[in-house]
Amino acid sequence: MSNLTHKKPFQILAHTDEILIVQTNAGTEMATSNDKQSSQTNSYGRFNLGLHVNDDPAQVLNNRAQLLRAINDYLAKQNKPSTVEAIYWLSQIHSNQVIRIEDSYLDNLSLVPAAADALVSAQSGQALAIMTADCVPIVIYDPSSRQVAAIHAGWQGLANGVVFETYNELMNLNTPSANSLSPNLGDAKPLQAWIGACISQACYEVSSEVVDKLLFGCEKMGMSAEEVRSQIVAEHEDPNKAWLDLPKLAQLQLNQLGIQVEKPSSLSDDESKASPALACSYESSEYYSYRRKTHLGEGNTGRMALLVVKLKA
Repeated sequence: MSNLTHKKPFQILAHTDEILIVQTNAGTEMATSNDKQSSQTNSYGRFNLGLHVNDDPAQVLNNRAQLLRAINDYLAKQNKPSTVEAIYWLSQIHSNQVIRIEDSYLDNLSLVPAAADALVSAQSGQALAIMTADCVPIVIYDPSSRQVAAIHAGWQGLANGVVFETYNELMNLNTPSANSLSPNLGDAKPLQAWIGACISQACYEVSSEVVDKLLFGCEKMGMSAEEVRSQIVAEHEDPNKAWLDLPKLAQLQLNQLGIQVEKPSSLSDDESKASPALACSYESSEYYSYRRKTHLGEGNTGRMALLVVKLKA
């Protein structure tokens, strides 16, 4: 697996006969937390995919078109018959709202996409995209129904059950679209998930109020607050703050639903044991980080994307 480069601003997390999962990056080295001088400039990098961060819309749309071409070029080089016809984007609002693209009209070129935080589909050749700059991006694949899902999971989404709502939509196979697009449901197989680049516990300082809200939300989902706390909260020198492990919490919620978090194909065994996530967005200068740009005093930062595609047979 090739490493991230300026010429190729994405990497493949997983590629099978059924699915393709792609993580984009900034397309260039970004400023790091070790840099002492505040730039006071926007940190859009070379491959910003967010239309909501005051970047030039024409450049962002060009980046999105370039991403679509690059994915199809990659598939062509693999001698695969599949092509990606479109990328679906959301206006992410830190909610638990889920949209199934077969049932909702989504204009994938719109400057004002649908407001939600998860996408579900059983259609082939359609990429589902989640943008992040520290929050946890999750993709799920159901090998039984051959449905895919993409989830934006910040702390508010995890507290409000966006993972559980997405799972419920995947399991809701009584809709006409799901029944017509997802045959052969007799033998259920375990669902699989992947977690892209997001902020790590060592870099994610939160208030005790945020911790309490997260644990309360987990209790409502049938999880033990004390068990969750023991695995995601590290004590802070300030008693009113804590260090929070968001990707671990996402993994715990997925496991609660019987969903196994898979190791990205580009990670070694030692790297995958450290965190279920691909990488830390704050520590790695290859990715966008909202918190890093805040600490550096930068005006705005771009957004990267985690995408999943159900490939055509």
